[in-house]
Amino acid sequence: MVVILSSLSTSGSCSEFMQETAPCCFSQPLCEIKTGYFFFTNSKLRKVYDRGGLDIQLCASYPLWNLTNKWTLNAYGAVEYFHRSGKSIGGRQKTALWSVPVNIGLKPVYAINDTMHYYFAVGPRYFYLHQHNHSSDVYKNRSRNGLGFFVNTGLNYALCDRFVIDIFGEYSYAKVHFHGRNSRVYTRNIQIGGFTFGAGIGYEF
Repeated sequence: MVVILSSLSTSGSCSEFMQETAPCCFSQPLCEIKTGYFFFTNSKLRKVYDRGGLDIQLCASYPLWNLTNKWTLNAYGAVEYFHRSGKSIGGRQKTALWSVPVNIGLKPVYAINDTMHYYFAVGPRYFYLHQHNHSSDVYKNRSRNGLGFFVNTGLNYALCDRFVIDIFGEYSYAKVHFHGRNSRVYTRNIQIGGFTFGAGIGYEF
């Protein structure tokens, strides 16, 4: 009888220990920093800025509603920054641009198991874009802002101490129109969005 009671006591202690050290449950506000590789989907921009580059994102999500025992609806927001350098088509003069997009939307999250969750987010995207040129055919400094939309998806994996690893992909869409100084310059509406693939780390509060 003593042995049985001792075993039950030990089992209870182990159960309590596992509960105390269980990983993040993704039911709390989550802040993340993400880095990824961004490239334009517009063929003209890919000729000018022929290589992609680093995209940095600061993201946050907040649980709003438990839809089912597997699905949770979150509010989502992100601020990004990316910079690209290239050369004009034909003339090969240097050009550079940087942008600060802001995403706001909804983020449904699906619990695959206790430590891994799948998510996707969608919503409007505000962007500010600045371009600096060394060509006489276009204005040296030009800035634009506008609205578009974004869609991203990924997997979150919970580590100990409330830390989360995030593997993600994102698509963004936004159009701008720049006026050149002569008719030879490509000035139609241009899709300045594209794809970003990367990873990040977050902390659940």
